[in-house]
Parts: sequence; C-alpha cells; structure tokens
Amino acid sequence: MSSLEIHPLSDLRDEAARLLSKRFARQRAAEPLLPEIDDFAAHVADEEGIVATRGGEAVAYLAGEVRGEIATVGFGGHAAFEPETLRDLFAVLAEQWDVSRFAVAVPASDGGLIDTWFRLAFGCQFMWAVQETRPAEPVDFGGTIRPGTPDDLEATAEFDEILWVLQARSPSFSGLTVPSRNEFREEWRSLWDEEEFPAHFVAERDGRTVGHALLYSRPEGDLRVPSGNIDLAHAATLDDVRGSGVGLALAHHVLRWAHENGYRSMTTDWRSGNLLSSRFWPQRGFRPQYLRLYRAVP
Repeated sequence: MSSLEIHPLSDLRDEAARLLSKRFARQRAAEPLLPEIDDFAAHVADEEGIVATRGGEAVAYLAGEVRGEIATVGFGGHAAFEPETLRDLFAVLAEQWDVSRFAVAVPASDGGLIDTWFRLAFGCQFMWAVQETRPAEPVDFGGTIRPGTPDDLEATAEFDEILWVLQARSPSFSGLTVPSRNEFREEWRSLWDEEEFPAHFVAERDGRTVGHALLYSRPEGDLRVPSGNIDLAHAATLDDVRGSGVGLALAHHVLRWAHENGYRSMTTDWRSGNLLSSRFWPQRGFRPQYLRLYRAVP
C-alpha cells in the first residue's frame, strides 16, 4: 500500500467535495429527510483543514475551527473513503488547534465514521434528529393546549429554567451555570414579537400552566435542515406532571399543527446525557441525523 500524504484543504477542495458527496449520498439513503444538495464544494468547511491522499487519490479530509475553547468540526467538516485515515488527520490538526476539548458532527447512520471517532476517545454528547410531520391524534391529558401570549412570560421563563437545571445536573453535566429567573425573563420577553418563532403553545390543567412547546423557523442551507421544515426549539413540563401525558399531548399538538400548516418535517435536538430528553424524543418518532461526538483531554 502506498504511503499517506497530507495536503492543505485549499489545494484539494474539489477532491474533498467529492468525498463529501459520497458520504452524503449514504446518509440520504439511510435518512431521506435530509436536504437535497447540488454543490458540495460550498459545504466543505471553509475553516483550516487538511486532505489525505494515497497514490495521488484523496481518501479523507478534516476541517474545523476553534470556537471559544473547543475545536469544532461541523456537518461538512469531514468525509473519508478510508475512515481510519481520519485518525491521522486528527493527530495533525489537534496539535495545531492547541486546545484540550474537541467536538465533531458525525452522520448518525455511518458506523464506520462513528467507530473511527470512538477509537479516538470521543463519546456521544448530543443528537440532531428529524421526523415527518403528521396529523397526530390529540392526547387527553385532562387539560387544554392554547397559543402562548406575553402573559405567559413567567411560566415560559420557569420552563427554560427547568431545562437548564436538567442539563446542569447529573448525568448531563453541561458545565453551565444556571441563570437567575430574571435573566430567563429578559431572554424570553420579546419571544412573541419575533417572526422566526411562528408558534408557541402552552398546556394548562387545573388552572396551572404545566408545559409549553416552541417552534422555530430554522434556516435552511446546511447539510441538516430539509426544505419545508420546522424546528421544535424548546419543550418542557413541570416536574410534578411528568408521566401524566402533558409532554405527549404537546408533542402530538405541534406535529399536527406543523402538518396542517404545510411543513413536511420537524427537526429537534437533545443532549444524550439528559435522561428525560434522550428517552422521550426518540419514543415520539424522532430519528437521529447527526451525533455530536465530544472529547475532553484531562
């Protein structure tokens, strides 16, 4: 076997684009709810990157950038004909990045790539997922669901705080400090004036607001978001109503609303270490598109 040669990505961008097109074809065969892409060169990461060749043929590329303290490889940041070669490329770039934390977006259906990163000591931290919208049947949870209004600010701030606490505590360990309730209020105060959030729903039961769900018009144009898509950006319930059907009712409600309003698909995401989210959303029909694999060097 001929030896491996490493080149700047800028010298072999077209070859990298061909590798990406083949990777993405495999992805779409496994998950049709991914966008249709014509120009893969436009999706090869613009950041610092390198390409491996063997016998003059490109066999892998890797590209990313340092964001804060984390070297991040995005949806179009790597592809490989020889997945093992990515370990060599990571060894080169990791020294150049000079950080101790790394994150890479890996196609959820590509076992070869997942195994390669696993053997570089990466673990699953986060999942991006999708499903078809549908006329889901209403769920009787003993209450009602209605559109949210500015009068729901306090409840909405509480739901965000609940989610932050879940992310911060074991076993998720986000490492983030939970903001004050007032900071949550300020973050959400303008929600109902922002056009990119077309729908907000709250669930009420026995005179209490017990849950909410927020939909977001996530921009298209990357390797994840399909056309005709709406994003489930935020959903939470009060601790004491979990398991009583509130979350299920909200999930069915937003899927039905999206279907009736012409959206073909719905995306969402969750931390894999969040026990509630990582169990609830797959059971509601969401299928992983990408995994965010993460490594922190002691």
